[in-house]
Formats: sequence, structure tokens, C-alpha cells
Amino acid sequence: MTEIVKAIAIVNAEGDPESVYTPGATFDDEGPWALDNTKTLVHITGDITDVTAFRELTYYKDGKWISRSKAPGPYYYWKDEDWVLDSTKLWQDIREERNKRLFFSDWTQLPDCKLSITKQGEWTEYRQVLRGIPATNNGVKHLNEVVWPDEPS
Repeated sequence: MTEIVKAIAIVNAEGDPESVYTPGATFDDEGPWALDNTKTLVHITGDITDVTAFRELTYYKDGKWISRSKAPGPYYYWKDEDWVLDSTKLWQDIREERNKRLFFSDWTQLPDCKLSITKQGEWTEYRQVLRGIPATNNGVKHLNEVVWPDEPS
């Protein structure tokens, strides 16, 4: 007896379900996904009550769905049956935030700035600390772990 397909998952080469959706009246057979043959289309015959939890807490290997822990944070991806930190993406976001903070303090370094010499020096020091963020936060695993300096008042 053929089981009823209740959902379709598109999984990457590591078995990580990149999308899960309810199929229409017709759908593709299981196997390499027609739109990207590096991914696999998998039929799901069981009930899924929470698609987000399903994607976070399972992976597909050897024809079975296997439980896994939730990713430790947004900068992790699934590889070799474990969560791996994507430090490139993390540091891209950290540098983007640092550059934004530098941009919003650029006005303090202009020659016609109305700050006192003392205040301008405080801002110069603040900006120098911002530039050193990568060196002083090299062990972080999430953007919210970065220790940002306080803006001068």
C-alpha cells in the first residue's frame, strides 16, 4: 500500500532540510531535485505539526530522518552530522556593525566639528577601540557576544 505524502523536503548534501512544504495535487518523485541536482527531494509521510522545529531538529541520512540538537546560534551550519560555526559570516556581520558605528561617528572628526578638543579626543579614542574589535573579541560565537565600547557622552 502506498503511503500518503504529507510534505516534501528539499535537503542539501549534508541532509539538512533547507525547505519543507505541503505538496499540491502532483509532485516530483523522490531523488535528485530537478531545480538543483546537488539537493534531494524527499517525501514525508508522517505528520509534521511544526515545520520550523522539524527543520531545526532533524536531518536526513541513509533514507531516515534523524534527531539532532538545535543549532547553537544563527552562525552555525550543519556539516558532517554536527553544527559548525560559520566564522566568515559572523565576522562579516561584526565588521558591518563596527563600520556602521564608525560611520555614525565620522562627524566627530571633521575640522569644523563643534566639539571641544577633549570631547573630540574621547571620540577619537572610541573610534580606535572600534577598529580593534576583531583583535579584542576573537573568541566570540555570536554578534551579541561582542564587547562594544560606549559612545562618549
